[in-house]
Amino acid sequence: MIGIVDGKVEDRSVMDMKVEDRRATPRFRVQFHTTVSGSTQPEGTGILLDLSRGGCRLESSLLILPGLSLELRIHVPGLEWPLMIDGADVQWVSEQTAGLAFVQIRETEQQRLDEVITTRLARKSEDGDEKRFEAVPVELQGLETVLSKDPQLAISKGLVWFAQDRELFRFRGGRLLSRAFPNCTPEFAAALAESVKAGGDTEADCSLAILQNYPGEISTYIVLKEIVSRFPNDDRKMGGVQISINSTGVVSGEFGLAEAIRVKKESLTQWLTDERRAVKAFAETHIAELDRMIASERRRVEAEREIRDRSQDESGYDHGYRAKPF
Repeated sequence: MIGIVDGKVEDRSVMDMKVEDRRATPRFRVQFHTTVSGSTQPEGTGILLDLSRGGCRLESSLLILPGLSLELRIHVPGLEWPLMIDGADVQWVSEQTAGLAFVQIRETEQQRLDEVITTRLARKSEDGDEKRFEAVPVELQGLETVLSKDPQLAISKGLVWFAQDRELFRFRGGRLLSRAFPNCTPEFAAALAESVKAGGDTEADCSLAILQNYPGEISTYIVLKEIVSRFPNDDRKMGGVQISINSTGVVSGEFGLAEAIRVKKESLTQWLTDERRAVKAFAETHIAELDRMIASERRRVEAEREIRDRSQDESGYDHGYRAKPF
């Protein structure tokens, strides 16, 4: 179960973002049985109507309100166990249909989601619905060796691929760049930041797409701060920055997620000394939001612990803590 963040969320928070602004990757029509849980209601079910890397559309008879944060277990045919989304924020509701934005997902689950999307792309191309899809086109394979030696050349090529197909960039050109640079090196990050500083919307959007390959890496902060400095009033870009910062990867233990968020919060304190007013203001706002997320996550864990203890007392059987499958 996922708790609800207390208080009013700031204007540029992920929760306030419109779903249509988050559709940076292909969205597919599906009909996946989904188990839904939240802190304000018992576990229920629904049907996923469409799915993308950043969110989904859910149909359910449950009482779902904008602002809620839900946990999803998506039963995808062919997967050994359900796809786990630890945090899906409700963006809008229309009768029994809701638009959800994925704001918390484990690294291993993100990889599984990416595979589902890649499989769907391949299936659509086989059916003739789209042009042929190749994760990394044959003509580009092997180019990563050349690009790894020249960050500026890599970014230049990335911009060309991004302009050609923004929706598939994450799975084609972006994937190739991640092979050339398995980690966001200081040199690569500096080149990206310079591209954002000298460029415009396209360079910033392309950089955010590239940084999806490096979730939570501190080395990306030089790029993110440049984007915040240049585009402080662009909600979509600010949402992308927040998502990049908030990515925690795999966590373990009951308070593992709360601790991971605390580490993120601590890493943002360096932003408070930045001379750029927009960067400092963003850091202040987001640190406050992370504080709320930490408090909410701790309450969620403590509530689940209380329920387990009460169940144990009533049944005389120790159900114990069961970690979710990765």
